[in-house]
Amino acid sequence: MSETIRNIMRLFPLGIVVVTTKWSDNLVGMTVNTFNSLSLNPPLVMFTADKTKGNDVPFIESNGFIVNFVDDEKIFNTFAFKPIKERFKEAKFFEGLDGIPVLADSYAYMEVKKYKTIDIGDHTIVVGEVINGKVVRDNFSPLVYYNRNYWKLCR
Repeated sequence: MSETIRNIMRLFPLGIVVVTTKWSDNLVGMTVNTFNSLSLNPPLVMFTADKTKGNDVPFIESNGFIVNFVDDEKIFNTFAFKPIKERFKEAKFFEGLDGIPVLADSYAYMEVKKYKTIDIGDHTIVVGEVINGKVVRDNFSPLVYYNRNYWKLCR
C-alpha cells in the first residue's frame, strides 16, 4: 500500500521550503514538502519530519525553527541530499530567532517558536507559533515538487 500512496502523491504538486534549527550547537536544516499553515489565531504552522531517519529529533529537542521560502533548486537539493554536516558549508545565512539560521537567499521567512510535536506513524508532526515573518523580495518564482521533480511557477 505504501508504494501506491507514493505513486498517487507524486501526482499532487506540493510547496517546498527549507526548515532550519539550532540543536546542541549544531545547525540543522532540511527540505520539506509537508509545510502548511494550520491556524491564524494563534498563528500556527506545521510540517512533518521522518522518524525513521532521525530527522525529527532536532526539531523535537529544540525550541524553535525557521521556515525559509527559497526559489533556488540548488539550495533545495543541498538540504535534501547532502550529508547533514555539509549542508551549511556553502549556504549563506544570518542568525534569526535564538541563533537559528535564516538562509540569505530566501524570498521570505518565518521565525517560529515550537508549540507542540505529535508522534504519528513513521513521522513527527512539528507545530510552531509564528513569532515573526518577513517578505524579503517580491521578484521570485516559487518551486513546487511534482512527480519527483522541481517545477518553477511563472509569475
